[in-house]
Amino acid sequence: MKYNEELKHCGIATFVGSEYEVLDNVKNYEVVVVGIPNEMGATYRLGMKDAPRAIREHSLWKKIDGIDCYDYDNHCFVKTNKVNICDVGDINIWHGNQEKTQEEIVTVISTIRKTSFPLILGGDHSISYGSFIGVKKGGNYQKLGLLQFDAHNDTEPDLPYFPRISHCNQFTKLIAEKHLDGDNMVVIGLRGMVNRLWHDFARENGITIITANEFNNDWENEKIVTVLREKFAACDGLYVTFDMDALETSVSSGVGTPKYNGINFMKTLNLLRMLSEFNIVAFDLVELNPQQDASEITAYAAWEVLYNFLAVGYNKTGK
Repeated sequence: MKYNEELKHCGIATFVGSEYEVLDNVKNYEVVVVGIPNEMGATYRLGMKDAPRAIREHSLWKKIDGIDCYDYDNHCFVKTNKVNICDVGDINIWHGNQEKTQEEIVTVISTIRKTSFPLILGGDHSISYGSFIGVKKGGNYQKLGLLQFDAHNDTEPDLPYFPRISHCNQFTKLIAEKHLDGDNMVVIGLRGMVNRLWHDFARENGITIITANEFNNDWENEKIVTVLREKFAACDGLYVTFDMDALETSVSSGVGTPKYNGINFMKTLNLLRMLSEFNIVAFDLVELNPQQDASEITAYAAWEVLYNFLAVGYNKTGK
């Protein structure tokens, strides 16, 4: 039986208690949620395969149903989006075959993007490779921009003993293979000391970087939005990828590759609410690791990221 008000421990865990649908019927929905429980691209702590289910469980206690709210964070009234959502479950993972899995991701995501907005639940960050290509193909976008929230560049060269596409080099590959132009890419949250090769690749390819220190201490959200407006002005769509390790460690210990000094959580949620002016055509959330998230605080934070975007920051008129 289905409950009108779902509890975390009751009912079938579809995203926000939405209808479970088959891929052939997604054209009837604005937003289509799909899980990609793949961790073949991970290089450190495994467990990201469990993330789509954990996010769905935490999503059950709220709906995105167009209600009037008062925003105590910003002292204003807000009417949330009313979004027609379905959940198609998880993509088939070809265990031990990252290339076949990426092909499956491209096929499914391109099918969804032809008619609907894909909300993608990873999985390690390698899933953004196939997802980005699938979105670009399905929406026939000529110049698709990328907004990345992340502690790491993910612009490494190939790594020995790992698949061709890992969670370290997915954007290196997208740029090298001409699916993505680095000039159409912004990364928020980088920090720490990294191999110079990663930084040099980003700079040489025109990627705009806003470090965690700059985000937390120097840049107001209005300035960031201005930069994004200028950066993506010529793009016909914007893909957002949110790596949970971007956030401050108080809420991001349950990830694949945690890193100190993350971006402020409340400021991040406010920025996500301000994205409604952009033509965002897909959103993925990656690197949640429930096996490292004993308190479930990171899973809860992941849900808040998705809720704040969908309820306020998602532009329903985007194409």
